[in-house]
Amino acid sequence: MDALKKQSRIRAVHAACRAQGIDEETRKALQLQVTGKASLKDMSARDLSDVLDYLNRQARGVQPGAEWRFVFKLPAERKAMAAKVYRLAEKLGAARGVGIMSKRYIEGIAEQMLGADTVLEFCDASTLHKVVQALEVHLKRVGAK
Repeated sequence: MDALKKQSRIRAVHAACRAQGIDEETRKALQLQVTGKASLKDMSARDLSDVLDYLNRQARGVQPGAEWRFVFKLPAERKAMAAKVYRLAEKLGAARGVGIMSKRYIEGIAEQMLGADTVLEFCDASTLHKVVQALEVHLKRVGAK
């Protein structure tokens, strides 16, 4: 993405925050929750899009954490591991002071540690188990308990 497009998306994030009455401190906490990065300048194009999507969902009244509803609708053989991923996302969010970490943030950790694209809704039980292991390692790295 060229610098002009990135700057345009950064302005869009600021505009969306102003429209919703979100102050700078809250915006940075939200960005940290969604992407794991507090600064817009450190974000990739995908990160900026994720922040904008989150803000747009919030403007439409979609509850924060609603992206995790799929966990409780999965078949039994995948539900237990997906619920564990959800609990680890809560732990990581609590350690970062942001509630629950976004699904995209968790998928990003899984992608880095497993070396493959990971969409949690479509993972089999074995892959979900590997995601749990990756998140437990990540929690130890960030010092969460």
